[in-house]
Formats: sequence, C-alpha cells, structure tokens
Amino acid sequence: MTVPRSSIPFKKRQAQQRRRQLIATLVALVILIGAWLFGRFNVTADYSSVVLGVLPGAQRFEQRDNGLFVGYQTDEAGNSVIVGYAMAGSATGYGGPLTLLVGTDIAGSIVGVHIVDNRETPNFFRQLETRQFYDQFAGKNYTNQFNFGSDIDGVSGATLSAEAVAQSIRTAVRDIAANAIEGAVIPPIQQDVKVGVPEVALLALFVVSFLLHRVKERPHVKKYGRWIVLMTGLLVLGFVLNKPFTLSNVITLLSGYWPDWHNNLYWFLLLGGIFLVTIVQGKNPYCSWFCPFGAAQELLGSLSGAKHYQPQGIYNKLRWLQRGLSFTAIVLGLALRQPGVASYEPFGTLFDLKGSWPQWVLLTLVLFGSLVIYRPFCNYLCPLDPVVDYIGEFRRLGKNLWRQRTKTEASSSSTQP
Repeated sequence: MTVPRSSIPFKKRQAQQRRRQLIATLVALVILIGAWLFGRFNVTADYSSVVLGVLPGAQRFEQRDNGLFVGYQTDEAGNSVIVGYAMAGSATGYGGPLTLLVGTDIAGSIVGVHIVDNRETPNFFRQLETRQFYDQFAGKNYTNQFNFGSDIDGVSGATLSAEAVAQSIRTAVRDIAANAIEGAVIPPIQQDVKVGVPEVALLALFVVSFLLHRVKERPHVKKYGRWIVLMTGLLVLGFVLNKPFTLSNVITLLSGYWPDWHNNLYWFLLLGGIFLVTIVQGKNPYCSWFCPFGAAQELLGSLSGAKHYQPQGIYNKLRWLQRGLSFTAIVLGLALRQPGVASYEPFGTLFDLKGSWPQWVLLTLVLFGSLVIYRPFCNYLCPLDPVVDYIGEFRRLGKNLWRQRTKTEASSSSTQP
C-alpha cells in the first residue's frame, strides 16, 4: 500500500530527499571518476608511422629508449648515415594535451612538424593549417624561445592552440638537442607573464560587478551599473576578444590539463574569479553580470519585454534536463579527452560566426526565444549553471558546518562551570 506523500512528516520528507540527493551525488561521482580513468588510459599516440614524414631524406629510423628517433640514409658506399632526429613534444591547448612530432637535421634545425594527437575544437584548430602557421618553424632550432611577438606570429581565433603548438615544438627540439647533439648549449626558457587588454578587462569586470552587487541603498545605481557591465561583457569579452566562459574550460580543468600560466593568465583569472567570488559572495558574478551570451539574450528580451518562464509541473523537469545535458557533456569530455567536442554552447557561433549546423540552429532558436522568454539558454540549457550551482552547494555546506561547530562550541562553553 502506497503512503500518500502529504501524510509523511515534513522532517522525514526532508531526510528522504537528502538521502536521495546523496545517493545521486555518489553515483554521479563514480561515473565521473570512471569517465576520467577511461580517458586517461585510452590516450595513445602512434609515432612510428609519421617519423619518416618529418625527416626528409631518411630511408629508415630507429627508436632509442629515451624516445629519440634517429633517421638514417644509405650513402653510395652502402653505409648508414644519420640525416636527422625526431622527438615528440606536448603542451596543453584550449581543449587539453596537444602532441606533435618534430624532425630536425643533425645540427638541430627543424625540418618537419607533424601533429600526432590533439583535443582542440576542429573548426578553430583548422585555422592553423589554413594560415600556414607551421611554415614559420622551419629552420628554427633549440636556441629559439618560440615566444609570440618576438620570433613567432600567432593566429587570431586560435590563440591557445597556437601557443600549445609553439610550446610543444620548443620542448621537442630542446629534448633532441639534449639527447643527440653533442656540445649543444641550450639557453634557459625566458617567458614573460602575458598581461594585456583581456586580463585587465576581465579583472575590471569582476571588481565592478562585485562592488555593485553590494550596493543596497541606491537601487538605480546598481540597475544602470549592471547594464553597463553587461554591455561591456557583450562587446569586449564577446565580440572583440571572443573569450567567454565555456564548458570546455571546466572539462579541461577536471582533466588536469592546465595551460601554461605565463601565456594564459586570462584562463586562470576567469576560473579563479568565478570560484572565489561565488564562495565569498554566494552568487556567480560571471553569469548574472557580464556573460556575453547572457547579455545578448537579456538585451533582446529587454527590447520585447520578455518574461521569466517557470511553468508549473514541468519547471523542475526542465531544470533536471539542463543538469542532465551538462553532466552528459562533462562525462563525454572526460572520456574522449576532447572538451571542445562535448561543449555544445553556441557562443563561438554568435561572436565569431563559426560553428556546426546544429549550433547555428540552436543559436537561431535561442535568439528568437529570447524575445519571449527571459534568458532561455541560461535558465534551461546552459551547462555551466549546474556547475556553478555545485560551487554554491559547497559554500552552503561549509557555512552550515561552521554554524553547527560554532553552535556546539557555544553550547559546550555555556554548560561549563
């Protein structure tokens, strides 16, 4: 016989709900760990099939224990002559680890480069080939720094991928010099911290939104100030820089693929700022104050008077759909070790006019839907909202534990003579 839900005491229903949430959380954690392990041990790279491709003139090669490939050519006397060396190098790009094989001549100058494995978004990574990015490495050697602006030209729209390629090549040629070129003097790596307009703009948005959020006595200042921050995020982070917060950032972080902070300070400021301010303030500043895609939806909604849509009966189902999409995307990203593929947000489609046809369809539906419903993508589809909710849950858990501890200590001290 089924007991009506209304007859169950409120506290007992709360306890049952907490148990279900705990079980669901544990199951989700097990699945995430399984996906992480699958992705971690399913990553393989085959170098042997491409070694001769990066060593022009080599007829055969041998691999040594230190990972060095030595290319040989047979001369007229029938003797084997070394014509070059090859070695793999890796670095972290936008979507995770990027591995390539670099070939050099016997003096250590680059003669060939081949991408062996990457986890980048295909549409953006393809720009490196179409703009002949790899050609500029020919002839460089282990004495070069491979820093952008000095001896390497970047590619707009694929900055993180381009930097990862340069770092991978630098690692490979230096390893070749250390293991194969006798007497090679390898200079120390010189990397300046890259601070520019993106980092300054992001910091300013965090600070201004944090201060405006604390304004209580002048609501009009907070209202108009928020609109200024929103439009700044839309124009600067969206259309000018095209550096929004995406699910790829989260999957890259969970996978343990942290890019080099010297060249990617923006990445650390973005994720660190969201985490820190959410913990301190209890509210995610990015999504509600200066997310460029959220600002675009809110701007369209303000033009037509869009309303919040919270239909009774299916509102919770829509929210669970959002969480399900986010969880599925994260699991796929961890298992495939390709965050860009799992990310389905149409951010780049709007701000860079690039994307697959499903992203174009989703973008069109979201923009038209924004005229009727207040921020439809943010409220019902965005995979980042559930991620930030977890940060808020940890904050609430910490506050509750602190209150219980303080209450216990106060009670204990009051009972002492």
